[in-house]
Amino acid sequence: MRAALGLAVLLAVLRGGAAQGRPHARTVTIPIAGRPRTVRLRQQAFLPEEFRIYTDGRGGGAQSELARLERNCFYEGYVEGFPESLVALSTCSGLSGVLQLINASYGIRPLEAAAGYQHLIYQMEEENVGTQLLGGSSSFAWAAEVSPQPWDGAVKEAVPRSPRYLEMHVILDKALYDHMGADKYVVTTKIVRLFSYVNSMFTRLNLTIVLTSLELWTEKNKILTTGGAEELLQRFLQWKNTQHTLRLQDITFLFVYREQPHPVGASSARKLCLKDRAGGVALFPRATTLEVFSVAVAQLLGLSLGMNYDDPGSCGCAGAACIMRSSAVHSAGAKAFSNCSIRDFERFLTSGEGQCLLNRPSANVSYKAPVCGNKVVELGEACDCGSAEECRRDPCCTVGCKTRKGVQCLSGPCCSRCRFKKKGTLCRTSSEDECELKEYCNGTSGACAPNLWVMDGHPCRQNTAFCYRGVCQTADKQCQEIFGKDAKNGPLACYEEVNGQRDRMGHCGSDHRGYHSCAWSDLRCGKLICEYPGTVPFTRERAAVVYVRVQNVLCVTLDYMQPRTERDPMLVRDGSVCGDRKVCMEQKCVSAAVLNYSCDIRRKCHDHGVCDSKGNCHCDVGWKPPDCQEKAESRGGSSESGDPWNKSSLKTWQVLTLCLSVPILIGLIFVVIKRKELRRCLSTAQPQEEELEESIDEERSTVDAQQQSWKGP
Repeated sequence: MRAALGLAVLLAVLRGGAAQGRPHARTVTIPIAGRPRTVRLRQQAFLPEEFRIYTDGRGGGAQSELARLERNCFYEGYVEGFPESLVALSTCSGLSGVLQLINASYGIRPLEAAAGYQHLIYQMEEENVGTQLLGGSSSFAWAAEVSPQPWDGAVKEAVPRSPRYLEMHVILDKALYDHMGADKYVVTTKIVRLFSYVNSMFTRLNLTIVLTSLELWTEKNKILTTGGAEELLQRFLQWKNTQHTLRLQDITFLFVYREQPHPVGASSARKLCLKDRAGGVALFPRATTLEVFSVAVAQLLGLSLGMNYDDPGSCGCAGAACIMRSSAVHSAGAKAFSNCSIRDFERFLTSGEGQCLLNRPSANVSYKAPVCGNKVVELGEACDCGSAEECRRDPCCTVGCKTRKGVQCLSGPCCSRCRFKKKGTLCRTSSEDECELKEYCNGTSGACAPNLWVMDGHPCRQNTAFCYRGVCQTADKQCQEIFGKDAKNGPLACYEEVNGQRDRMGHCGSDHRGYHSCAWSDLRCGKLICEYPGTVPFTRERAAVVYVRVQNVLCVTLDYMQPRTERDPMLVRDGSVCGDRKVCMEQKCVSAAVLNYSCDIRRKCHDHGVCDSKGNCHCDVGWKPPDCQEKAESRGGSSESGDPWNKSSLKTWQVLTLCLSVPILIGLIFVVIKRKELRRCLSTAQPQEEELEESIDEERSTVDAQQQSWKGP
C-alpha cells in the first residue's frame, strides 16, 4: 500500500505569513521523487468556533464538551506545475496529510522519535478495497432522468459564485470508535483530518462541508448497526427523526465499522434539505485509509446534493479519477468532480432543492482570511473573477474583488449581463404537468423564486391520481415514457405473474442479500409492468425486454441487468396510485394519507386556486394572491412564486396602445368626413347628369328629324 520515498528535513520551509499567529496562506517546499516541489496552501474553515463532542455519559445519557483542538491549522492547495493537483495538509503538529498529483498520491507525516523537523514522505498505492461503494437506491435512482452530454475537456463547467455551506453532524458507532483508538481526542483528530480531505474535493464547487459537531458512541450503540447499508440507513433515519437536536443540522451521517462491507455506503439521494429524510450511512472497511474513506464520504454527499453516479462513457474530469465514478475509491492521483456532477449540482441548486445551503452557519468561520483571485467569493469580497486577465474579460467583477459600476447581480437564472431580468420573466421551465407551478423573477434579485409545486396529495388527472413532488404520477405515464404514447399500465394479472416471482425479472426492490418478494397488496408497487400496444418487437439499448402474455394481454417490462445493490430503474415510482385512496411509497402500497395533504381549497383559496408545497394559495389567472378572493388583472400565482404580472410592462403596453389608437382614431374621423363630402358631391352631380342626358336625347331627336326631311318621302 505504501512505498517509502525517504526522509525529508523541512527546515524553514513554511513561508508566507506573519510572524505572530498562524498565517492564512502558506508556501511549503516538499521533496517528492527526488525533486523539490513547491506547494501553495490556503487555510480551510470547516470547524465552528464552538465545536462540540458528544459522548456517552453515566446512566445512559449524553454529555458534551468543547473540543480542545486547533481549528486554524488545516490547509488545502495545489502543487506548482500540477494545476489539477489536490493537497490537504495539517500543520497542527508537524506536517501531515496527502498530496494528489496527476496519477499518484503521496502521504506525509512527522517522525515523532526523530531529531529535528524530520518527516516521512511515501507514495500511496492504489487501494483494492474489493467492495462496491454505494448501495440501494442511492446510486442510479436518478440516472434515467438526466442524460449527460459528452465530455469536452475544452468546456469548463460553471460553478456557483456565491459560497454555500452544508452543516453536518457525524456519529461514530462503538466499533469504529474502538478501531480508531478508543480515545475521544485521538478519534476526533482523525475525523477532523478526514473532513479536511473531503473539503479539499468540494472547494472547487464553492461548497464548505461544515463539521458542526461529533458524536461518539463510546459505551454502546443507540441503534442496531447490523444489516445492509440501505437497511441500516432507513433504521438510522427513523431514529434520527426522534432526536430533536439532530434535525437542526442540514444532514447527519452515521459512520460504522465493518470488516468487509458490501457495499460501503448509502444515502438519501436529493433529500438534503428535507430534514426528516436527509442522512447517510458510511461503512468503514477494516483495510482502508482516511484518504480512501474520504472519497466514499464525498460520493455519498454528492448523491444527497443531486449528483448521479458517473457514466464513464459520457462524463469526464480534469483529475486522474472523477469523484462520482465507482473506480475513484480505488484510484491514486488527483480527484475532481466531472462535468456531469457539476451540471447535476447546478440543476439541484436552480431547482430550489438546495435552499438550506444558502444559510451561513451560525458558527463563526471568520478566522478564514479571504484570498482575492482564487475564484471563490469569501467573506468581505463582493466577487472574485480570478487572475487579472480573467477579470479584464469579466463583465461584472474587477481586480480587487469588487463589482463594476452598475452591477446588480453576478449570477442566477434572473441575472443577465450583470443586471436583474424584468419582473415577471419566467425563470424556471415548467414541465406543463398540472401539478407543477411556474416561478418568475421578482425584478430585484438574480435568484429565481423557490421551486414550488402543487401540494402533495392534491387530486389530479380528473381525480384518478395524486400530485407528488410536482408530478401527477401514474403508472400509465411511466409506461408511456418508456414504451410510447399508446402504452398503459398492465392489468393485475400481469403483475401477479411477473412480480410474484421474486427474481431479477420481477420483484419489489433488492439489496446485497437478494430480491425482495412482493406482498399481494404491494404487487403494483414493484417492478413496472406495462400493456404493450405495438406489433413490432421493442428494443432498448443495454436492457433485456421481457414479454409475458396473460389472459390474452401482452405485457412487457425491462431488465437492465444491474447488480442487486443498485436500484432497478423499472420500479414503480413513489406517488403512483395502487388502489382506492392508496399510493406506492418505497415499493409498498400505503394509504394516501402518507402524503399529508392538508389544504381546504374552498376555505383557504376560495375555490380560485390550489395550495402549493409550502401551504400557500397559488391563485388562478384573474385572481389576486394571497387568498384568491379578490379579482384582479393578474396571471395568478402566489406570494412566493414571483409576481408573473409585470406592472411596468402593463403600463408600457397601455401607453403604447394609447399612442397607436390616437392616430388611428383621427384617421377614421378623416375618412368619415371625406366619405360624407363624397356622397354630397355625388348627390349634387346626379340631377345634372340627368339633365345632360335629356338634352342629348333632344338633340338626337332633332338630328334624326332633320335627316329624315333631307331624304324626302
